[in-house]
Amino acid sequence: MQRLTILILFIYCAITSWADINAPRLRPSPYFGSITGLSYADIDDLGTHNYERSAGEKNPLVYTAKAGYIDIGHLRESADRARYLFEVCRQNILAGNTQFSYEVIEPAIYTMTIKYPKNWDQLSEYQQQAIAREISIALGQNLAQQTTIWHEIVTWYGYASTGLLSEQPSSFSWEDSYSDLLGTKLGAMALQENTTPYNEAMTEIIHRELSKLDPQPAETAKEATRTIDGKWFSGRYPFLSMKKRNFDVGYDDQAISPFRVPGICPDAEPVLCEVPKLDTLDQYGFNASLQMMPKESERQDILKIISPDKDTDTLEPKQHFPVIIAHIRELAIKKTGPDVDKPIL
Repeated sequence: MQRLTILILFIYCAITSWADINAPRLRPSPYFGSITGLSYADIDDLGTHNYERSAGEKNPLVYTAKAGYIDIGHLRESADRARYLFEVCRQNILAGNTQFSYEVIEPAIYTMTIKYPKNWDQLSEYQQQAIAREISIALGQNLAQQTTIWHEIVTWYGYASTGLLSEQPSSFSWEDSYSDLLGTKLGAMALQENTTPYNEAMTEIIHRELSKLDPQPAETAKEATRTIDGKWFSGRYPFLSMKKRNFDVGYDDQAISPFRVPGICPDAEPVLCEVPKLDTLDQYGFNASLQMMPKESERQDILKIISPDKDTDTLEPKQHFPVIIAHIRELAIKKTGPDVDKPIL
């Protein structure tokens, strides 16, 4: 285990060409019951997407008939995580690296191992560029979702993105996982539109894809919040009491079900958000595996869930995240009751 730790740290220190890419930035979310009150908006009043800075962006809550609340801040940040990890993967694949490490927003260090197809070196530079781009879009979306799941896990144990107040009250809140996954999908769509600048593509795609979910006026979103006030949550942040949480991250059926408010747009058919697949890697003969080393101060409480003897300092998201989330869900049930993850009043 000590050798593994040293190896991962060595790889982390050896990060090269992608280090100058601007990492995605944190977007503050409009917590339910926040100090300043919630921000709602119609779909035509979301501003413009901006990877580099906040200028022009609006990050309210939008309520959709088919998918419930969408946290626009979470959606934008997740899309940008996908874009960043696309760049990390693409540059490392083109450099022929078999292992590379990265951070995103949280301090955890992720290490990716890549196995190339046998004929990779025989391909032309043009072919390698095209394949690396296609594969990296798929990887970027998939890896971005893993980082958003980790964010929910580590905030359950008290992690604060800003270094100030714990985000435990909003961990696994009912809109987070759907908004996050949808964001990674929209980020991948923007990357596929190779001839359009990313920010411009994201601005158009957000409006287009949210329109498919039947977005409601801001007043409907306010009505939905009045409906669940005292039932799904009570109080105001930082004294927020969360009574409902959505632990669905898509591991069971490869899709996330929306958490919709009963009585609001009751006739609408819910739209599931499908988890990204990595079929593209198989198509081109690649293989990839992911390991992570938590660096947050809350890591020991998390690591002992999978290793009670504390003989590990790494996680494998695909294997361990479902176990950790199941444990957290049981804690939430003990605290709040068996209906904690059911969208009922």
